[in-house]
Amino acid sequence: MLRHVNAPTQRYTKVSNDLVRHSRLTPDAKLLLIYAQGLPEAAVDKPLSAHAAQLGITGRAYQRAKQLLSEHGYLHTW
Repeated sequence: MLRHVNAPTQRYTKVSNDLVRHSRLTPDAKLLLIYAQGLPEAAVDKPLSAHAAQLGITGRAYQRAKQLLSEHGYLHTW
């Protein structure tokens, strides 16, 4: 761990290095996935688009992020 970095002790989400270093996912796709992984049980009923809007990801950027997450097996739609 870097000396000038303070690691959080609560309310954090562990993120796989594979996800962080994934070369084909856009930053919006990574952020949306990390955000969704850290949601409490009470918030999982909202659609993914609503969570994306809270993050400022709208329109084409949201569509592209969702497409990339589906293509790489991180998102499954029914």
